[in-house]
Amino acid sequence: MKPLLAQWKAEILRTVRDRRFFMLTLLMPIGFYLIFISEEKGTLAIAGTTWNAYFMVSMATFGVVGSSVNTLGVRLAAERKSGWVRWLRTTPLSPVAYALAKIFTQLTISLGIVVAIFLVAHFDQKVSLPSVRWLEIAAWLWIGSIPFAALGVLIGLAGNAAQVLGTLVYLSLSLLGGLWTPVQALPRSMQELARYMPTYRFAHPAWDMLSGRPLHLSDIGILILYTLFFVLTAAIIQKQLDVQTEA
Repeated sequence: MKPLLAQWKAEILRTVRDRRFFMLTLLMPIGFYLIFISEEKGTLAIAGTTWNAYFMVSMATFGVVGSSVNTLGVRLAAERKSGWVRWLRTTPLSPVAYALAKIFTQLTISLGIVVAIFLVAHFDQKVSLPSVRWLEIAAWLWIGSIPFAALGVLIGLAGNAAQVLGTLVYLSLSLLGGLWTPVQALPRSMQELARYMPTYRFAHPAWDMLSGRPLHLSDIGILILYTLFFVLTAAIIQKQLDVQTEA
Protein backbone atom coordinates (compact mmCIF):
# COMPACT_ATOMS: atom_id res chain seq x y z
CA MET A 1 0.00 0.00 0.00
CA LYS A 2 2.82 2.44 0.85
CA PRO A 3 4.49 2.15 -2.59
CA LEU A 4 1.09 2.75 -4.22
CA LEU A 5 0.38 5.87 -2.16
CA ALA A 6 3.92 7.18 -2.73
CA GLN A 7 3.57 6.70 -6.49
CA TRP A 8 0.13 8.33 -6.48
CA LYS A 9 1.49 11.37 -4.63
CA ALA A 10 4.44 11.59 -7.01
CA GLU A 11 2.14 11.41 -10.04
CA ILE A 12 -0.07 14.19 -8.69
CA LEU A 13 2.89 16.48 -7.98
CA ARG A 14 4.35 15.72 -11.39
CA THR A 15 1.11 16.64 -13.12
CA VAL A 16 0.45 19.93 -11.33
CA ARG A 17 3.99 21.05 -12.16
CA ASP A 18 3.47 20.30 -15.85
CA ARG A 19 2.85 23.45 -17.90
CA ARG A 20 1.38 21.36 -20.70
CA PHE A 21 -1.29 20.12 -18.30
CA PHE A 22 -2.32 23.63 -17.29
CA MET A 23 -2.32 24.97 -20.85
CA LEU A 24 -4.16 22.14 -22.63
CA THR A 25 -6.43 20.59 -20.04
CA LEU A 26 -7.22 23.36 -17.57
CA LEU A 27 -6.67 26.84 -19.01
CA MET A 28 -7.97 25.92 -22.48
CA PRO A 29 -11.47 24.79 -21.42
CA ILE A 30 -11.75 27.66 -18.92
CA GLY A 31 -10.62 30.11 -21.61
CA PHE A 32 -13.09 28.73 -24.15
CA TYR A 33 -15.86 28.93 -21.57
CA LEU A 34 -15.20 32.60 -20.82
CA ILE A 35 -14.80 33.48 -24.51
CA PHE A 36 -18.04 31.86 -25.69
CA ILE A 37 -20.15 32.95 -22.74
CA SER A 38 -21.30 36.55 -22.37
CA GLU A 39 -23.69 38.17 -19.95
CA GLU A 40 -26.29 38.56 -22.70
CA LYS A 41 -25.97 35.06 -24.16
CA GLY A 42 -25.46 33.23 -20.87
CA THR A 43 -29.14 33.14 -19.96
CA LEU A 44 -30.37 31.96 -23.37
CA ALA A 45 -32.45 28.80 -23.16
CA ILE A 46 -31.05 25.57 -24.56
CA ALA A 47 -32.04 21.93 -23.96
CA GLY A 48 -34.12 22.77 -20.90
CA THR A 49 -31.43 24.85 -19.20
CA THR A 50 -29.38 28.00 -19.83
CA TRP A 51 -26.43 28.42 -22.16
CA ASN A 52 -23.97 29.25 -19.37
CA ALA A 53 -24.85 26.01 -17.53
CA TYR A 54 -24.98 23.89 -20.70
CA PHE A 55 -21.57 25.09 -21.92
CA MET A 56 -20.15 24.67 -18.42
CA VAL A 57 -20.81 20.94 -18.75
CA SER A 58 -19.40 20.94 -22.28
CA MET A 59 -16.12 22.51 -21.18
CA ALA A 60 -15.84 20.36 -18.06
CA THR A 61 -16.21 17.33 -20.34
CA PHE A 62 -13.69 18.83 -22.76
CA GLY A 63 -11.13 19.30 -19.98
CA VAL A 64 -11.58 15.81 -18.56
CA VAL A 65 -11.28 14.19 -21.99
CA GLY A 66 -8.16 16.24 -22.75
CA SER A 67 -6.48 15.22 -19.52
CA SER A 68 -7.37 11.55 -19.95
CA VAL A 69 -6.63 11.17 -23.65
CA ASN A 70 -3.85 13.65 -24.30
CA THR A 71 -1.93 14.19 -21.08
CA LEU A 72 -2.13 10.60 -19.81
CA GLY A 73 -1.46 9.05 -23.20
CA VAL A 74 1.59 11.21 -23.94
CA ARG A 75 3.02 10.62 -20.47
CA LEU A 76 2.63 6.85 -20.72
CA ALA A 77 4.33 6.86 -24.12
CA ALA A 78 7.23 8.92 -22.75
CA GLU A 79 7.65 6.58 -19.79
CA ARG A 80 7.75 3.54 -22.04
CA LYS A 81 10.25 5.15 -24.39
CA SER A 82 12.59 6.26 -21.60
CA GLY A 83 12.64 2.83 -19.99
CA TRP A 84 10.93 4.14 -16.86
CA VAL A 85 8.37 1.32 -16.87
CA ARG A 86 11.11 -1.33 -17.05
CA TRP A 87 12.99 0.36 -14.21
CA LEU A 88 9.89 0.39 -12.02
CA ARG A 89 9.76 -3.39 -12.29
CA THR A 90 12.95 -3.50 -10.21
CA THR A 91 11.30 -1.57 -7.36
CA PRO A 92 8.78 -2.74 -4.73
CA LEU A 93 6.04 -1.13 -6.84
CA SER A 94 4.12 -3.95 -8.54
CA PRO A 95 2.64 -3.58 -12.04
CA VAL A 96 -0.83 -3.60 -10.50
CA ALA A 97 0.10 -0.82 -8.06
CA TYR A 98 1.61 1.18 -10.93
CA ALA A 99 -1.60 0.85 -12.93
CA LEU A 100 -3.75 1.75 -9.92
CA ALA A 101 -1.60 4.80 -9.22
CA LYS A 102 -2.20 5.97 -12.79
CA ILE A 103 -5.95 5.41 -12.46
CA PHE A 104 -6.18 7.17 -9.08
CA THR A 105 -4.13 10.06 -10.38
CA GLN A 106 -6.31 10.48 -13.44
CA LEU A 107 -9.51 10.35 -11.39
CA THR A 108 -8.11 12.95 -8.99
CA ILE A 109 -7.10 15.24 -11.84
CA SER A 110 -10.47 14.82 -13.57
CA LEU A 111 -12.30 15.80 -10.40
CA GLY A 112 -10.04 18.83 -10.00
CA ILE A 113 -10.78 19.99 -13.56
CA VAL A 114 -14.53 19.63 -13.04
CA VAL A 115 -14.45 21.56 -9.76
CA ALA A 116 -12.31 24.34 -11.27
CA ILE A 117 -14.68 24.89 -14.20
CA PHE A 118 -17.73 24.71 -11.92
CA LEU A 119 -16.21 27.40 -9.69
CA VAL A 120 -15.56 29.68 -12.68
CA ALA A 121 -19.12 29.13 -13.95
CA HIS A 122 -20.65 29.81 -10.54
CA PHE A 123 -18.66 32.87 -9.50
CA ASP A 124 -17.99 34.47 -12.89
CA GLN A 125 -21.12 33.54 -14.84
CA LYS A 126 -23.53 33.21 -11.90
CA VAL A 127 -24.55 29.63 -12.73
CA SER A 128 -26.83 28.57 -9.90
CA LEU A 129 -27.92 24.98 -9.26
CA PRO A 130 -29.22 23.07 -6.24
CA SER A 131 -26.40 21.58 -4.16
CA VAL A 132 -27.52 18.06 -4.97
CA ARG A 133 -27.45 18.82 -8.69
CA TRP A 134 -23.88 20.12 -8.51
CA LEU A 135 -22.85 16.91 -6.76
CA GLU A 136 -24.73 14.66 -9.20
CA ILE A 137 -23.15 16.25 -12.26
CA ALA A 138 -19.67 16.27 -10.72
CA ALA A 139 -20.00 12.62 -9.70
CA TRP A 140 -21.09 11.60 -13.19
CA LEU A 141 -18.28 13.53 -14.91
CA TRP A 142 -15.84 11.90 -12.50
CA ILE A 143 -17.03 8.31 -12.91
CA GLY A 144 -17.81 8.70 -16.60
CA SER A 145 -14.19 9.66 -17.32
CA ILE A 146 -13.06 6.03 -16.97
CA PRO A 147 -13.51 5.16 -20.69
CA PHE A 148 -11.27 8.06 -21.65
CA ALA A 149 -8.60 6.99 -19.19
CA ALA A 150 -8.68 3.62 -20.97
CA LEU A 151 -8.37 5.43 -24.31
CA GLY A 152 -5.40 7.36 -22.90
CA VAL A 153 -3.69 4.08 -22.02
CA LEU A 154 -4.34 2.84 -25.57
CA ILE A 155 -2.86 6.01 -27.08
CA GLY A 156 0.13 5.69 -24.77
CA LEU A 157 1.07 2.52 -26.66
CA ALA A 158 1.52 4.51 -29.88
CA GLY A 159 5.09 5.43 -28.96
CA ASN A 160 6.49 8.48 -30.75
CA ALA A 161 3.14 9.11 -32.43
CA ALA A 162 1.29 9.41 -29.11
CA GLN A 163 1.44 13.20 -28.86
CA VAL A 164 0.13 13.83 -32.37
CA LEU A 165 -2.41 11.01 -32.15
CA GLY A 166 -3.60 12.11 -28.70
CA THR A 167 -4.14 15.71 -29.80
CA LEU A 168 -5.92 14.60 -32.98
CA VAL A 169 -8.23 12.21 -31.12
CA TYR A 170 -8.88 14.71 -28.34
CA LEU A 171 -9.89 17.55 -30.65
CA SER A 172 -11.79 15.33 -33.12
CA LEU A 173 -13.88 13.65 -30.44
CA SER A 174 -14.64 17.04 -28.87
CA LEU A 175 -15.75 18.54 -32.17
CA LEU A 176 -17.78 15.55 -33.37
CA GLY A 177 -19.29 14.94 -29.93
CA GLY A 178 -20.88 18.38 -29.75
CA LEU A 179 -18.68 19.84 -27.02
CA TRP A 180 -17.76 22.99 -28.95
CA THR A 181 -21.05 23.46 -30.77
CA PRO A 182 -24.36 22.18 -29.36
CA VAL A 183 -25.52 19.07 -31.15
CA GLN A 184 -28.84 20.79 -31.85
CA ALA A 185 -27.01 23.36 -34.00
CA LEU A 186 -25.11 20.81 -36.09
CA PRO A 187 -26.26 19.62 -39.54
CA ARG A 188 -28.50 16.56 -39.46
CA SER A 189 -25.75 14.19 -40.63
CA MET A 190 -23.38 15.41 -37.91
CA GLN A 191 -26.12 15.10 -35.28
CA GLU A 192 -26.46 11.43 -36.15
CA LEU A 193 -22.68 10.98 -36.08
CA ALA A 194 -22.40 12.75 -32.72
CA ARG A 195 -24.64 10.18 -31.05
CA TYR A 196 -22.04 7.50 -31.74
CA MET A 197 -19.22 9.51 -30.18
CA PRO A 198 -18.09 8.62 -26.62
CA THR A 199 -17.76 12.33 -25.86
CA TYR A 200 -21.44 12.91 -26.59
CA ARG A 201 -22.45 9.92 -24.48
CA PHE A 202 -20.24 11.27 -21.69
CA ALA A 203 -21.70 14.78 -21.70
CA HIS A 204 -25.31 13.88 -22.51
CA PRO A 205 -26.27 12.55 -19.04
CA ALA A 206 -24.86 15.70 -17.44
CA TRP A 207 -26.83 17.88 -19.84
CA ASP A 208 -29.93 15.88 -18.91
CA MET A 209 -29.25 16.42 -15.22
CA LEU A 210 -29.22 20.18 -15.76
CA SER A 211 -32.77 20.08 -17.04
CA GLY A 212 -33.98 17.45 -14.57
CA ARG A 213 -34.42 14.74 -17.21
CA PRO A 214 -33.75 11.08 -16.32
CA LEU A 215 -30.59 9.34 -17.44
CA HIS A 216 -30.64 7.21 -20.57
CA LEU A 217 -29.33 3.69 -20.08
CA SER A 218 -28.09 3.80 -23.68
CA ASP A 219 -25.51 6.43 -22.69
CA ILE A 220 -24.11 4.21 -19.95
CA GLY A 221 -24.24 1.09 -22.12
CA ILE A 222 -22.36 2.69 -25.01
CA LEU A 223 -19.68 4.06 -22.67
CA ILE A 224 -19.22 0.58 -21.20
CA LEU A 225 -18.80 -0.86 -24.69
CA TYR A 226 -16.22 1.81 -25.54
CA THR A 227 -14.37 1.03 -22.30
CA LEU A 228 -14.23 -2.67 -23.08
CA PHE A 229 -13.07 -1.97 -26.62
CA PHE A 230 -10.27 0.37 -25.50
CA VAL A 231 -9.12 -1.99 -22.73
CA LEU A 232 -9.14 -5.11 -24.91
CA THR A 233 -7.39 -3.34 -27.78
CA ALA A 234 -4.73 -1.99 -25.41
CA ALA A 235 -4.24 -5.47 -23.94
CA ILE A 236 -3.78 -7.02 -27.38
CA ILE A 237 -1.30 -4.37 -28.48
CA GLN A 238 0.59 -4.61 -25.19
CA LYS A 239 0.90 -8.37 -25.60
CA GLN A 240 2.27 -7.94 -29.11
CA LEU A 241 4.78 -5.35 -27.90
CA ASP A 242 5.91 -7.68 -25.11
CA VAL A 243 6.47 -10.48 -27.62
CA GLN A 244 8.52 -8.17 -29.84
CA THR A 245 10.60 -7.05 -26.86
CA GLU A 246 11.33 -10.63 -25.79
CA ALA A 247 12.29 -11.53 -29.36
